[in-house]
Amino acid sequence: MFSSFNARALGLTLSTLETIELASAAGFGGVDFLMRELRAEQVDPRAVRTRLEDLGLKAGAWSLPVDWRGDAARFAEDLEQLSRYAEAASVLGASRTGTWVMPETLANAGLDGDRASILASTAELHIERLGAIARVLANHGVRLGLEVIGVESFRSGRGIPFVTRLAELDLELGAIWQESTNLGILVDGFHLYAANEEIEAGFRWGVDRIVWVHVADLPASSPSDRSAIQDHDRGLPGENGAIDTAQLLKKLAEAGYSGPVTAEPGAKCRSIAGRSAKEIARLVASAMNSVWPQPTP
Repeated sequence: MFSSFNARALGLTLSTLETIELASAAGFGGVDFLMRELRAEQVDPRAVRTRLEDLGLKAGAWSLPVDWRGDAARFAEDLEQLSRYAEAASVLGASRTGTWVMPETLANAGLDGDRASILASTAELHIERLGAIARVLANHGVRLGLEVIGVESFRSGRGIPFVTRLAELDLELGAIWQESTNLGILVDGFHLYAANEEIEAGFRWGVDRIVWVHVADLPASSPSDRSAIQDHDRGLPGENGAIDTAQLLKKLAEAGYSGPVTAEPGAKCRSIAGRSAKEIARLVASAMNSVWPQPTP
């Protein structure tokens, strides 16, 4: 496995090539990408891959550029574009992407039907649309990891709680694994902690199903009550020790996980607020080193 630099997860707006150079200078092992921005920059993905290889960096993961949770027309439009993004990602060697499943049903879903039918229609939406996405990605050798949002305050309260813990994924969406073999999970240490789940919950489907890993800590001022945790209020990995990121990474290494590990403290992390991009990259790289199971990632 390798530490992958994700500029957007740190509140930085950088070009693709700027991101690569900064990741290399700070000592990361790889780089995550935003495929919409790469296409907008009109950068040849072959040139990007060459630069990665020149610097000894790996292609990490990329955020799924598909709005699949709402309007059907918007979903169809994004799905049509997805093949182009996946093709570019394949050229880069970025064979992993991820998206989060809904922690509650849509707010307007309660207008018709009882609780059981609302939950069933929500599951059907996931299986149908994520299955369609997975099939497009599979054509380009890309895997899709599903993330569970364990932070209770993330939910609006206007819908019915849906998948809020990894342990509920099979209960509500068990049929989704039949859609495609390139479907897996995104293990997020922050959300595991917020949902009061053990590290082992991330290994329930075996290490081969783990597509991407996100890590962060709680800031020192974070409430002890996990239900009061705010999704945007995060610390650097290992900063406070509330979340045992070192143990998670140790278990991943022992299990043979070979993919990207992305620090995701968020743009509002106080430890990096007001600093330059170079300072932020170095601080995050240092934080990752402090929890890594080997001397350097």
